[in-house]
Amino acid sequence: MPLFNWSNEYSVGIHSMDSHHKRLFDIMNKLHDAMKERRGAEVISSTIGELLDYTKYHFAEEERLLERANYPGLAAQKAAHRAFIDKVAGFKQRADQGMAIFVANEVATTTVEWLKKHILEMDMAYEKTLLDAKIF
Repeated sequence: MPLFNWSNEYSVGIHSMDSHHKRLFDIMNKLHDAMKERRGAEVISSTIGELLDYTKYHFAEEERLLERANYPGLAAQKAAHRAFIDKVAGFKQRADQGMAIFVANEVATTTVEWLKKHILEMDMAYEKTLLDAKIF
C-alpha cells in the first residue's frame, strides 16, 4: 500500500501542476516502498536527491505560471517553496552524513504531510487566477 494515494481532492485544476504534484508523491511512495522492503537506508540519499531536483523544477515552473498571471500570493508561495527546499536539503545533508536510517521515515512522512497541506491551502488558492488568466 502506498504512503499516499492521489485523489481529485488534491487537483488544482491545472493539468501540468497536478502532474508535477503526482510526481512528487510518486517519489515519496518509491521511498516508502523501499523502506517496507528494508532498503530505505540504501536508497535515501538518491531519493532525496531526486526529490530535491524535481521540487526545484516544479517550484520554478509553478512560480513562472503565477508570475505570468500576476498572482497576488506569489511572494508567499516563493517563501514557502524556499523553506521546503531548505528542509529537504537538510534531510539530504543528514543522510549523506551517515544518518540515512534515521532520516528515511522522517523524510517520507514530513514531506508528504507538507505537500498535502501546501497543495490544499496555498496551491488551491491560485486555481481561479490561473484559469482566468488562461496561461497554463
